[in-house]
This record gives sequence, structure tokens and C-alpha cells, in this order.
Amino acid sequence: MLGAQLSLYKGIMKNKLLRSASKDFIYSILAVMIYNGVLQLLVYPMMNKMWGADIAGNVLYLLSIVSIMGASFGTGASYSRMVAKSERTHANGDYNTFLVIIFVISVVVSAGALIAVGNLGVTNYIQLFILMIFTVVRYYSDVEFRMTIRFKEYFIFFMIVAVGYAAGTLIGRFTGLGVSAIGVNAKGESLINGAWSIPILMGEVLGVLFVIFNGKILRSPFTEKSADYSENIRSAFMLSGSNLVANIVLNSDRVLVRWFVGASEVVTFYTATLVGKMVAMLTAPLNGVIISYLTGYDLKLNKKRLAIISAALAGLALVAAIGSTVVSYIFVKLMYPEVFDTAKEYFFVANLGQVLYFISGSLMVIILKMTGEKLQLVISIIYAVLFLIVVVPMTYFIGLWGIAWGLLIINSARFLIVMFFGMKSKEINENK
Repeated sequence: MLGAQLSLYKGIMKNKLLRSASKDFIYSILAVMIYNGVLQLLVYPMMNKMWGADIAGNVLYLLSIVSIMGASFGTGASYSRMVAKSERTHANGDYNTFLVIIFVISVVVSAGALIAVGNLGVTNYIQLFILMIFTVVRYYSDVEFRMTIRFKEYFIFFMIVAVGYAAGTLIGRFTGLGVSAIGVNAKGESLINGAWSIPILMGEVLGVLFVIFNGKILRSPFTEKSADYSENIRSAFMLSGSNLVANIVLNSDRVLVRWFVGASEVVTFYTATLVGKMVAMLTAPLNGVIISYLTGYDLKLNKKRLAIISAALAGLALVAAIGSTVVSYIFVKLMYPEVFDTAKEYFFVANLGQVLYFISGSLMVIILKMTGEKLQLVISIIYAVLFLIVVVPMTYFIGLWGIAWGLLIINSARFLIVMFFGMKSKEINENK
């Protein structure tokens, strides 16, 4: 009798957990769809129309540097706190200290990014630095809702960020923001000036303010540290290092192309990968739900389940790449008609590379709790080495085709490497 009651109770809890996870996934996926929809359908096309491919390419390059910092260090702190929630003590002061360190690093990164293209000026520097700070904090801030599994508020958070992006872009559309070319660098590429950061900055600021008023992680006590302070700082840096490599690769189409090919080609390759990125970014909400439930509940993963998940993700990547290629012929033709003819030849290879990047990232999140932060960093170091010896020289010598094939090669390798280390991990092998 007791066994039957226990079995019934477990069945009810399992169904309840599944319904809760499904609802949270829907909230999460809607949040990211709206967020990325505003960026891809409004912000970036409007920038291209307002300023032209050359200036828009420069702005996309600067925004890619900001994105690398936010998605690496902000997300690193966020995932670290998620892991700490189930394994260690944690406090606001632990992660505020980490953020202050990143702010100091941002001083140097902002200058280096502008010097690299010969566009260092006071206006550009201040904008880039401030935008970088708010973006890092905003990426970290979503842990407020994932840590407590409040995905309805997570959805509202991203809605507010998206509304800020849209409002900033419309302000730019009707005021011009004063963005213009003020000269050329040694390569003859445009140097820019003006309030180019406003569209994105408005969204980041509104998102941070929402968390301040509706959460606890950005409020007092600001400096209180936990007993596991040192371990939390170490964890945040290890996960950030892992994310940094991945995000440099993700944004390499804007950074490497800008350095080795040209500013206008940034827009060409970006549009070639655009639909693939939009489709693949739907994995981000899945990752958020996965890590929330893996850390909030005692969910087990074994070799058989990992193999099934890996096979399903590989199949999904191929289907998504084919679908992205078909949609690209319509979407890019409508939204970026001026670069369609030069971008279309890269559609399939470029989109498959982007989808595999995100799919392998999902697999890394799935095995995170089982393998630990250190192994994640090891995988990312291997990935970084592959990036340097494959993608960089291929881009330099072959151009856009070089980066398209280079990213496809290393993202395929990343997926296989993550699966291999997952299968070899002690905890996964111990689970039946």
C-alpha cells in the first residue's frame, strides 16, 4: 500500500515538474524571440538604412565587442551563481566584487577595441565603456529570475529590454542621432562619430532598472560576502573564460571580417548568418530552463540519455540549417536587398556553422552540473586553439568563404568534444 502511494506521489510530482518546466520554457522562448526579433527585424535593419553598410558595419563591430563582454562575463557570473545556489553559499558581495573587476577590465577593452580600427575618440570611448558596463550587468541580472524559477518575470524582463531597444531605435530614426563618418582610417574605411549607442543602451538601462526594483541581487547589502566567496569568484572567472572563447567565436564574423576583410563585408556575412542565428538563439531559453531545473532539482543524466540527447541535437542542427537557408532567401531579400546577391552564396555553410555553435553550447549546459566548471574551461581552451589554427588563418587568406568553412569545422569539432567529455565524466558514468 505504502509503495503504491509512493509511486503515485512520484508520478504526480513528475507530471507537475514537467508541466512547470514546459510553461517556463514557453515564457523563456517567447522572451528571447521578442528580444531577438526586435534586434534582427528593427534595430539592425534600421541602422543599415539610416547609416549605410560602411557605418553600420563599424557600429556592428563595436556592438560585437560589447556583446562579447556581456555574454561572457555577465553570463559567467549568472551561471556561477546558479551552480552556487545548489552547491555553495553565495551573497551579493561575491558577484558585485566580480563585476567591479570586470568594469576595470572594460576600461582597457573599450580603448583596445577602438584603437584596433583607428577610431579612438572621447565620445566613442565614453559610449562604448558605459554601454559595456550596463550590458555586463544586464546579462548577469537575469539570474534573479532563473535562480528562483520565476520565468514569468524573466519574460517581462526581456520584454522591457526589447521595448528599450525599439524606443531607442525609433528615436534614432527620427533624430538621426548625429551618427556620421568623420574621416577614414589607414585602410580607407569610415571612422564614425555620434550617439550610435542610444538604441542598445536604452534597453540595457531599462532592464537593469527592472531588476533593481523587482529583485534582490542588485540591492543592499552590496558588499556582504559569503563563506564561499573565493570559490564563487573562481567559479565566475572559470565560467566566464569558457564563455569568452565561445562568444569571441560567435562574434568573429563581425570582428575578424572587420579586421581582415572590410567594414561593408561585415554586413554581408552578418546577413548570411542572420536567420541561422535567430533560429539557433532559441536554444538560449532552453539552456536557461535546463540549468534552473538541474540546479533546483536532483535530476540525473547517464550515458544512454546523453547519447540520445546528443543524437537529437545533431539532427535538430541539420534540420535547422536547411530551414534557415530556405528562409534566408526570403528574409534577407526583404530586409537587406542591397546585400542579398553577395550574401546568398554563403547561406547554408554559414547557417549550419552558427546552429552547431548554439547546439554544442546547449550540450555544454546540460553536462555543466555533472562535469563542473573546470572541464568546461578545458573544453573552451581546446576550442580556442582550434579557432586560432583554423578560423583566423582561413579568414585572412580566403576571406568570407574562409570564415564560413572555418566556423563550420570548429563548431562541429566542439560538439563532438563536448559529447566525448560528457561520456567520460565520472558522475554520468555512475548514474544508471
